[in-house]
Amino acid sequence: MTHLVLIARLALAGVLLVSAVAKARAFEDSRTMLDGLLRRIGPRGDRLARPATVALIAAEALTGLALLGPGTTVRVGWVAAAVLTAGFTVLAVVATVTRAEVSCACFGRPAARLGPRHVVRNAPLLGLALLGLWGVWAGTAPSGYPEAPAVALCAVTAAVITAVTAYFDDIADLVVNP
Repeated sequence: MTHLVLIARLALAGVLLVSAVAKARAFEDSRTMLDGLLRRIGPRGDRLARPATVALIAAEALTGLALLGPGTTVRVGWVAAAVLTAGFTVLAVVATVTRAEVSCACFGRPAARLGPRHVVRNAPLLGLALLGLWGVWAGTAPSGYPEAPAVALCAVTAAVITAVTAYFDDIADLVVNP
C-alpha cells in the first residue's frame, strides 16, 4: 500500500505542477477558459477571470509542492489535491451536462471542448487523491520515502501517469479521430 500511495503522491504532484506551469505559460488561454466558465455563473464572472486564473495557478503549484514536502505538508497537500481534483471533476461534469462551449485549457493550451473526456481524465485523479487521503487517515501513507529502488520505480510510474494526463486530449483525439 505504501508504494501505491507514493505513486499517487508523485503522480498528483507531477500533474499539478505541469498544469500550473502550462497555465502560467499560456496565461491568456487559461484566463479565457475560466472566463467562459465564470460567465455561466453570473454576469460579472468575466471580472473574476484574471484573479481566478492567478489563484488557480498558485493553488495547483502550492498543492504540487506540498505533496512533495515532508510530514504535515503532505497531509495538507492531500486535502488540497482532493479539493482541486473534485472541483475539476465537477466542472467537467457540469460542462458535459450543460453542453458548455468552453475549450479546455487545463494544461495551458486550448484543446478540446470541456466535456466527457475530461470527466474520464479527472475521475482517476480524484481517485488518486482519495487514495492518499485514505492512506493518511488509515496511517498507511508515510510522510517520508521508502528505499531508493522503490522510489525510482514509483517515480517512473508517476511520470507515465503525468504524461498521459497532460496529453490526454491528444491521445483521445488519436483514438477517436484516427
